Amino acid sequence: MGSVFLEEEAYSFLAGLASHERLAGTSGEEEARKYVLSVMEKTGFKPLLEGFTVKTFRILRSELHVLEPWSEQVDCRGVGFSGSTPEEGIVAPLRYVETGDPLLLSGARGAILLFSESPPTVEKLFELSKHEPSGIVLSEATPFRKPSQVDRLFEVSRRFRVPTVFIRFEDAFRLVKNHASKSRLVLLQEEFDAETFNIIVEKKGVKYPDEIIVVGAHYDTVYGVKGGVDNAGGVALLMELAKSLSSMDLKRTVRFVFFTGEELGLRGSFNYVEKHRDEVEKIMMMINLDVNGGAIGGCNAVVTGPAEVKTYLEALSKELGVNLTLSQDVYSSDSVPFSNRGVPSVNFYRRSGAGAHIHTPEDDARFTAPIGFKMIGMVVSEFLMRIANAESFPFKREIPDDVKKKIQEYLKNRGFEVPGVTSG
Repeated sequence: MGSVFLEEEAYSFLAGLASHERLAGTSGEEEARKYVLSVMEKTGFKPLLEGFTVKTFRILRSELHVLEPWSEQVDCRGVGFSGSTPEEGIVAPLRYVETGDPLLLSGARGAILLFSESPPTVEKLFELSKHEPSGIVLSEATPFRKPSQVDRLFEVSRRFRVPTVFIRFEDAFRLVKNHASKSRLVLLQEEFDAETFNIIVEKKGVKYPDEIIVVGAHYDTVYGVKGGVDNAGGVALLMELAKSLSSMDLKRTVRFVFFTGEELGLRGSFNYVEKHRDEVEKIMMMINLDVNGGAIGGCNAVVTGPAEVKTYLEALSKELGVNLTLSQDVYSSDSVPFSNRGVPSVNFYRRSGAGAHIHTPEDDARFTAPIGFKMIGMVVSEFLMRIANAESFPFKREIPDDVKKKIQEYLKNRGFEVPGVTSG
């Protein structure tokens, strides 16, 4: 008898999670953890908590004031781990430098720099040091988003620490159009260590218990955001998958892992692969669920592994009658630490208008519904069932060389300090 995935149940789990923010190391994250544990225990599992220490932060105050040629306070949000100003702030010329164009950076030493977008790599960020910026203001890319509430990778902050804030696109446009020339930036934040936990739920295989499939989703959010689609939706999908398979016998071991600290730099998944480094060779595949639940949209999967996985999913989605958009690439989420250790991964997500608001307070449960789980749940559930019960595992456990290169580029460009990809 096949598993029965219930999209209404998944939606109810999303609603239970997306009622508060869940930055790693905060009380909101702890409440989410208690909720997941409660549901999994009621389902009959015995969840395991794996604790670790994470570096986190608290934004105390963020302000941007235009001083010349007019006076105005501009709504902004501080970037975690970007540093703090003095309490009175920093007063400096405001210079629009587009994407960090050398022509516009010329003569901008000591200024507060207004960018049209975030520097694409940490190397580009580090290059700004020679201009000694007093502060950085980042514009949102479209007029439809509130300022992002994110952080800079802590490892990057050890080399580049310049107080940084996000502002709305329309505010950036107005500052540039009207030639704002002087400003005051205030950013105060605390940084501290906090204890946090991954949650592990396991369904032991009855025939090939040493062959493991990890299915994961992160239950934390960026600061001040309830994270409806990013990633209460992914966690809800994971919870319903675990629930639907709880009473079934599977040939292989399926391990459901609720990661935390993803938004702080994939902390939970990196911690997991390090703690379980002696059994990584037993992990046949990692399935990751990040950004799900959006009602109006479509289903996507990114394969970080052999091309035959993509071919398999193309055939499966046609069999099920689901339009699944597929690619072979790297997906910025908790699958990366696994694939960096040679474990093939598939990242399932929903493309949706609701996703336009991720990392802002607008990412809540408003644009989610059971239909946002129906099609993606059908595909993931069937895919997991088939590979868990296949007599021989249907794919090579390998990462193609071109994909390995993409993984290394991803890690380098974002400033991660981890070992290189292993052979499959």
